[in-house]
Amino acid sequence: MGSPVKVILLACGSFSPITNMHLRMFELGRDALNKTGRFQVVSGVISPVSDGYGKKDLVPAKHRCEMVRAALKTSDWVKLDPWECTFSFWSPTAKVLRHYQEQYDSHSNCKTTPSKKRKKLSNRSVSDVQTNHIPSSDTETDQSPVVKLLCGADLLESFAVPGLWAQEDIEYIVSTHGLVVISRVGTDPHKFIYDSDVLTKYKENIVVVTEWISNEISSTKIRTALRRGESVKYLLQDGVIDYIKQHQLYKIPDNKYINHLLPSPIEKESNSNDPEEQPQRPSSAEVKVILRSSAPGSYNPNHLTLHRMTTKMENKGPVTKIVPAHKSNSTSCISDFGMLVRRVRNVRVGFTPETCV
Repeated sequence: MGSPVKVILLACGSFSPITNMHLRMFELGRDALNKTGRFQVVSGVISPVSDGYGKKDLVPAKHRCEMVRAALKTSDWVKLDPWECTFSFWSPTAKVLRHYQEQYDSHSNCKTTPSKKRKKLSNRSVSDVQTNHIPSSDTETDQSPVVKLLCGADLLESFAVPGLWAQEDIEYIVSTHGLVVISRVGTDPHKFIYDSDVLTKYKENIVVVTEWISNEISSTKIRTALRRGESVKYLLQDGVIDYIKQHQLYKIPDNKYINHLLPSPIEKESNSNDPEEQPQRPSSAEVKVILRSSAPGSYNPNHLTLHRMTTKMENKGPVTKIVPAHKSNSTSCISDFGMLVRRVRNVRVGFTPETCV
């Protein structure tokens, strides 16, 4: 048996946002190919789709690329390449594969000893180089790596959707590059390959990998959870979660489960290094706080009743007066009283309860 074929795994998609399952696919694909003895995976590339794709809930490419960068900080072999995002229009998958294959081929030569230029290129990641200047991952042999499309079983099945794929593109992808399909328990990509004449013809170029550890993470479900203010920790990399919070992506609601981890406007002002830019904090403030209580009230007994509290906060001196809720011009808000107390430091708080009507 000759030396194994060098392979670069390429994943295309929206990555809105990139999940741990996206990263897991690369690990599964590399293990499966390397175990065959016929292939050696040398690199992985993530290529986010351009804004011209027009998919619902697709945040701008600049944010999706930054989330991918944050997620890949824990990987030493998968890189981001924003080439697709440089266009205002959508690029078909076949075109993207052809682009990367041509770039890697152009950097391959027949020299056994790499030149200084190739040695310099080999130390640079795909994301470090300019468009159309992608380095070859193989600097010790004359073999050009093969770019294979890494995908889920759902993409394989989409080949059968009428009008979604050009038939010549499907044949080009499978015959020239090949597929590494990550399947899940309960799916049967082998049957789908059998039912397709084109896929059966080139089935030797399709590697099916079963993910036995069930994992149903999807970007769609992640976006739904974020809109509802639910936790997505351990589903995304922490750096991705932080980026989403910082830029308030996916219409995150204003609630304590998400935003209590972010600095409040007052904390941001207090952290400013320029004293002249810091606005003067008022010496006092009035806040109406609506708290939930288990005490019975005029509401349906199956629900918690609401009580309104009017608070007065003083930075200096004792509290001199409690302002009744019906005479105050302060703003009402629904909040976690414990969170309010944590945010107000060295402040004395007085309040009077008043039942909501």
